[in-house]
Amino acid sequence: MKKIFILILFIGLPIMIYLMTVDNGVYYVALGDSLAEGQNPYGKISYGYADYVANYLQSSKKLTFYTKAFAKSGYRTTDLINDIKDNRSVNVEGKKLTIKHALTKADVITLSIGANDLFYKLGVSNIDIIFYNDVDFKKYVDEVILDIEKLIILIREYCKEDIILVGYYNPLWHMKENLAKELDYVFLYANNKLKDISKKYDLYFVDIHKQFEKKLEFLPNPLDIHPSAKGYDAISKKIIEIINKKVLN
Repeated sequence: MKKIFILILFIGLPIMIYLMTVDNGVYYVALGDSLAEGQNPYGKISYGYADYVANYLQSSKKLTFYTKAFAKSGYRTTDLINDIKDNRSVNVEGKKLTIKHALTKADVITLSIGANDLFYKLGVSNIDIIFYNDVDFKKYVDEVILDIEKLIILIREYCKEDIILVGYYNPLWHMKENLAKELDYVFLYANNKLKDISKKYDLYFVDIHKQFEKKLEFLPNPLDIHPSAKGYDAISKKIIEIINKKVLN
């Protein structure tokens, strides 16, 4: 009996070790626009929310792989759709990585996209003129959301794991406070649409609108819409909260 027990232990121990160690980390891919890439308020690519998330996973000894190489400042939704269709490749640590392979391998994807589409349609540079011409902003949002839904359907073809969709903040508080108040409903409407998509396609939604409301320290440059390090850190904490509750448990 003792010999049988030792034999079972001898055979079973390597299997137990294997099960405890194999694919135990998080393969993390950050997709999207300048927020995903980490552009600071002064036009430089710096430490963004994705880097904070990756650093947290690394310090928690949960990170297997991380890249934000597929995120790019200025990207619209159609740019990312085309990247996936064309199977764009990047070099990560000297090795070629295609976006389809990254999506297939990913345990966690964070996605921030659509802001450039929305700002383009809203005409941020001449928003005073557009606002006072009774433009139907919700119609613009609906058009952007349709493209985002197409993107998510495409991503879901390759990634069956956890996708975290980052919502929109109102970037106008430091630029044009009077318009920020008047147009706040546009960003709230857009976020509600993203929430609906998240439910439909089994995503986690991160609502950052309230966090950024009148937080000038998060948007220190009145000539730019990108967050400070504090702003990116605040976004990352919301993402990390979801990862801890929904992904790592």
